[in-house]
Amino acid sequence: MNLSNLVEEYCTQLRRRQIKGSFACAKKTAEVMRLLITTQRHPDAASLIEDVRTVGTKLQAAKPVELGIGNIVRRVLHMIREEQQQEQLEASEGSSTPGDASKGPQGPGLLSQAFRPGSNLRAFNRAVSLSNLLDTPAMSADGLSSSFSGILTAAADAVAAAAAGDAQAADAEGMRRQQSSRKGRAPPQWSSKNNVIEMLNELLDELDGIEQQIAQQAVEHIHANEVILTYGMSDTTFLFLKEASRKREFQVVVAEAAPRFDGHTMARQLADAKVQTTLIADSAVFAMMARANKVLVGAHAVLANGGVIAPAGVHMVALAAKRHSIPFVVLVGLHKLSPLFPHDPDVTLNDFQSPGQVVDFDVLAESFMRGDEQQPGPDAAAAECLSVEVHNPAYDYIPPHLISLFVTDTGGYTPAYVYRLLAEYYSREDYSLDKELIDRMKL
Repeated sequence: MNLSNLVEEYCTQLRRRQIKGSFACAKKTAEVMRLLITTQRHPDAASLIEDVRTVGTKLQAAKPVELGIGNIVRRVLHMIREEQQQEQLEASEGSSTPGDASKGPQGPGLLSQAFRPGSNLRAFNRAVSLSNLLDTPAMSADGLSSSFSGILTAAADAVAAAAAGDAQAADAEGMRRQQSSRKGRAPPQWSSKNNVIEMLNELLDELDGIEQQIAQQAVEHIHANEVILTYGMSDTTFLFLKEASRKREFQVVVAEAAPRFDGHTMARQLADAKVQTTLIADSAVFAMMARANKVLVGAHAVLANGGVIAPAGVHMVALAAKRHSIPFVVLVGLHKLSPLFPHDPDVTLNDFQSPGQVVDFDVLAESFMRGDEQQPGPDAAAAECLSVEVHNPAYDYIPPHLISLFVTDTGGYTPAYVYRLLAEYYSREDYSLDKELIDRMKL
């Protein structure tokens, strides 16, 4: 399958919601980026950046709410820009003169040596040095004139030779390009592309080990006989608690997370892992918070201001934790770190899921049928009352002042440290992808 077909298939899967979860989307996006870099020819970094931005923007437009797609694209762009800067730095250091860079640093010229005080001029007549001019009063004016003119002539010859060498090198380069174009050869590959591919392979390995790296820090954050409160189902949170249970004895209180009730799955898996677990309704979170020592939750995305996009209902848990002065800890991989802000009107931060999770379809069908049976007339107002709108948002926004700590695959950070992470993983010019292209692809 070629690149264009793979990109179209991936976009179709995203639009149909066949690929779910930040991890699955991030890994698939990284694989598409690797295929793009390895199969396409790019003569320089600029052309590679343009192709990556175009394909990445198309993928992000297919599912704007999945911010992990854009994060991986920005990570790849940052890798390319770093290699480009390194290449430019090495080129500037290797060419100290505007002439032939392969000759390395050049020494001072003949004229400079002549005027330098205390310089070693044994190879030349001492009469030509201005520093010992007063030491040789017997020297004739003709001797000084002829020696000085000799140095000027030698310096001029050296400059002319360097210019001639540069001209010959330029002519040879022009002939090589002309011959290459005549033979119809493909454009050359960017020399640093292999380094980008190696870093991209390391990124894929990093994605595979994110949850395990977060879980390895569990013993540092969970202590004996603590009561941990969590909300719903999170694979990262489950592995974190399971790893801690190998060395610690503690209790876990799980809120069921209506209307999806995936907290039931979380409680079942924790019980199978021999962790003492209590399942509660969402309405009991505030009452049970007084007994908790810590709150652990997963996240969908981390925003540039330190806020978090998390499953709907987590904001309520964060407010209860803040009221009881309970640490609110978010377990999240850095592939979910986004340079976007929550107040950006061009960013889609929420999604709506099926109303069938809130109200049974039989109830909705019965309501709609009764509304259709009503004829226009005195009972029209009653028919309007039977029309019910059901909203089922998927995510909540938790502001940074409600968050105590982020536990990531590289360690623990406070929300105030997020801006440093953004500077480390992304380039500022890539914070915003092509908005016009996104809007055009949505049409």
